[in-house]
Amino acid sequence: MPRPSSPPFDWMQPHRAPARAKIDADRRAGMYRAEMEDRAALLSRLGHGRDSVRLRLASNLNWDFPPAKRPLSDADLEGILDRVFAKPVPPPRANSKGAPR
Repeated sequence: MPRPSSPPFDWMQPHRAPARAKIDADRRAGMYRAEMEDRAALLSRLGHGRDSVRLRLASNLNWDFPPAKRPLSDADLEGILDRVFAKPVPPPRANSKGAPR
């Protein structure tokens, strides 16, 4: 039995928008940036210094990605650290019962 040259229905043929690859790449980079910001903020709240946080985040990126395919550059990582460590870390409360007065 001969095979038809095209699918019998138009919806059976996948169609991707030409700009979709760039949109996906931008969303993926934003996701990685948000994840690194969350990790940096968490480590900062746990009392780690800027240098140890930089080393840890760079190690995570190097573990997850080959050097040529890293989604964030070293400059991006420094920008994240500038934003996270520019915020003052609130000191622990003297009254730790948790209820407002």
